[in-house]
Amino acid sequence: MTPAETECLNCGAPIHVDTRKDDFKARFRTGIKYFMYGSAILTLASIFVDVGVPFVMGISVTIVLFLVQNSAQEMLIDQEEKK
Repeated sequence: MTPAETECLNCGAPIHVDTRKDDFKARFRTGIKYFMYGSAILTLASIFVDVGVPFVMGISVTIVLFLVQNSAQEMLIDQEEKK
């Protein structure tokens, strides 16, 4: 198929081509995932090194970011189901 074709050659059904970039929710979810992994790494490092964030604060931030990531994932799934 070429990008100019808008219907199926066999059956004639219209073809929907999604040309948009990743939407904001998908990028937000990806960013939160990276922040959560970074927070988890810093939290684990705080067990062995005295420099950085305290362990309790690090684990709290990691848990909050995990909850935000799950919420963003659910919103993305709900949006895809509505389409």
